[in-house]
Amino acid sequence: MKYKILAVSTENEVNIGDYIQALAASQFLPQIDGFIQREKLKDYDGEECKMIMNGWYIHNPKQWPPSPKIHPLYVAVHFNTLAKEKLFSKESINYVKQHEPIGCRDTYTRDLLLGKGINAYFSGCMTLTLGYKYKSDVRENKCYFVDPYFITHWNIFSIIYNFIYLIFHWKPINIISNKYPEEKKGLRKKMILTTFYREYKRFFTKDTLLNAEYICQQNTYYKDKFNSDEELLKEAEKLVEKYAKARLVVTSRIHCALPCLGLETPVIYTENADQSEASACRFGGLRNLFTVMIWKNNHLEPDFFYNKKISIFNVPSNKKGWRKYANSLIKRCNNFVSFQNWRID
Repeated sequence: MKYKILAVSTENEVNIGDYIQALAASQFLPQIDGFIQREKLKDYDGEECKMIMNGWYIHNPKQWPPSPKIHPLYVAVHFNTLAKEKLFSKESINYVKQHEPIGCRDTYTRDLLLGKGINAYFSGCMTLTLGYKYKSDVRENKCYFVDPYFITHWNIFSIIYNFIYLIFHWKPINIISNKYPEEKKGLRKKMILTTFYREYKRFFTKDTLLNAEYICQQNTYYKDKFNSDEELLKEAEKLVEKYAKARLVVTSRIHCALPCLGLETPVIYTENADQSEASACRFGGLRNLFTVMIWKNNHLEPDFFYNKKISIFNVPSNKKGWRKYANSLIKRCNNFVSFQNWRID
């Protein structure tokens, strides 16, 4: 039997988090015989193959349900509200029921499926299993800020306030600006990062902010620099290996925060309190796994107790609830690969 993994590459940019999800699935496969694009699942007409079908479905509803040549294991799936009409057509429901029970990445998807009479449960995300292969006993004195959440609503007051603040804190903001992978340039970039520095320095030491590495997981950079799914998967692996050795990661990306839990790397998830339904529906059941800081009313606030500023030597502990989901996913994926009759109750 061939084994393939899901690829997600759009015309304009790549979210490397999709390839971190693919990397999590690849841990359990005896080999990787290729990739199938998520947005071309129905068109697939190659050799019959097994796939761990974790991830987000789907931008192009016409590509659902997938080709019958794909023998899937549905765990850690998210059916988004934007595509739910097509995903829950009669044809789709009949297809999904053939592959019960369905492991859902979030409680929103679980409840949608249960409401359609489909046997479903909350599985958590496959990236929680990344410690299966990538957990490191080595810790480097490094902190990574991976797309930390912040935003400035520009008006006359915020422009004047940020400009004055920038003048008085030019040196540290300039250092961060030179590191930060923001596509804006020059003074505009520094004005944007003034908001970041002003808010985050309330909770993090200055040294932590200045010495951190700043990473963007969704960017045209990945599309321009890497020419194949194989290269993107390798880049995802390099990022996971970085996170595995870090002393602290701060991120708004669930496919950075969830991997860090699985890798047992201290991680703080930064959340936007004012999300759209299409965004918020991804988090049911997952948010409870994180140590959270919330961006609300243009300010950052911790949802946990701390008694002094955070640094790589003073980090809040991760919650432990993720472990049971990781262990269950590992067992189910290994069973899927190991047995010809792979469907289990």
